Amino acid sequence: MRTLDLYIFRQLAAVTLLGVVSLTLLMLLGQLFKELHALLVESGAPPSIVIDFVLQVIPFSLTFSVPWGFLTAVLLVYGRLAADNELTSMRMAGLSLWRLSLPAFVMAILLSALCYYINIDVAPRGKNAMSELAMQAATDNPRNLLQSGRSATKLDRIRLFINRRQGDTLYGLHIYPDTDKNDPATPKFQAMHAQNADIGQFDQQSRQLYLTLHHATIEQNGHDQTTNLPLIDEMPLRIHIPLYNRRKMKPNRFTNEEIEQALQHLDRIRCLDHATVHRYARAAGNNKLFPCAKLLMDDTAREVLFYTTQLNPTNELAFRTEGVQRASFACACIVFSLIGVPLAITARRRDTSTGFALGILVAAVYFVALIFCELSRKTPGITPYIVLWLPNVLCVAFAIWQHHKALYRG
Repeated sequence: MRTLDLYIFRQLAAVTLLGVVSLTLLMLLGQLFKELHALLVESGAPPSIVIDFVLQVIPFSLTFSVPWGFLTAVLLVYGRLAADNELTSMRMAGLSLWRLSLPAFVMAILLSALCYYINIDVAPRGKNAMSELAMQAATDNPRNLLQSGRSATKLDRIRLFINRRQGDTLYGLHIYPDTDKNDPATPKFQAMHAQNADIGQFDQQSRQLYLTLHHATIEQNGHDQTTNLPLIDEMPLRIHIPLYNRRKMKPNRFTNEEIEQALQHLDRIRCLDHATVHRYARAAGNNKLFPCAKLLMDDTAREVLFYTTQLNPTNELAFRTEGVQRASFACACIVFSLIGVPLAITARRRDTSTGFALGILVAAVYFVALIFCELSRKTPGITPYIVLWLPNVLCVAFAIWQHHKALYRG
């Protein structure tokens, strides 16, 4: 029996490895074509950054390619055994179909454990690193942020739009605040427009990019109306280029441990009101004996504003159900081991193309079902925790039915 198990296990391992490598390369090429233009052209990143991008994409791709490659291996290996009547000989020796599925089930448990670790730790770190690559490339050479007909959003508290750029001269420059009006650090203007502007030096130490605006106008908010200041022939402007941008509050960029810490932090500051903290900050600024008090209160106000706006009820629910979604997704290999064996026996195909196509079809249906079930994460209550496991439950029930139908097939 041990020899038979090893015989099937080795074939499954070899074909799984081939399938995972092929699918990972395919997904990697897709991500490269999608992001390469943004990295190399828009952000002006050096070609060497592509290597870093590839290293970060691979863990994210493995979350899909490992289950997909394993299902393909199950269909090919057991399909070949059925086509060569080897399964018939094994079952005539008294082995049930469930017993013959044991090598696939053992490998599925090992791969599911690997996928779970990738889902909760490796893939979120890679996803977050991918989003930071463009920021890193832009901040290393901030002049590349200012391009014709494009908004520059990787700046500190402002957004720039340039109609046209020619060399170091910008034509039709428009500047808008990019933070909440209640934030004390928000620029105190509604909009700023310049007929043209010259790009100056970039101070690497202070992260300041110097511009000289020509024929500029400034729009300011009054109590009930917007007023335009007189035309300014020439004025200097300093733009702060942040070295590190704050991570976006998306659950797929946080590990399970970081999600738990973020939710605990949200629970601690939930009782704080932004308007109250902002009022305390203004009061602290009037106390000359404690000059650092206003800075501390301003930081607290920004922290409260960030978490309460980023972790709204819908996003908070997504954070709380992310762990369930990852656990359900990691069970794909176990589900595929149960459903793949009877499907392979039914198909009775030994050619690679048919088995590969059938594997893609089954996995695609499964993953699409998971994606639709993710929509339930917007629903409060216990519903998301049940619906996220529904594809696995249905697939296991279908696998049991298929095993029963394949009882006399070999």
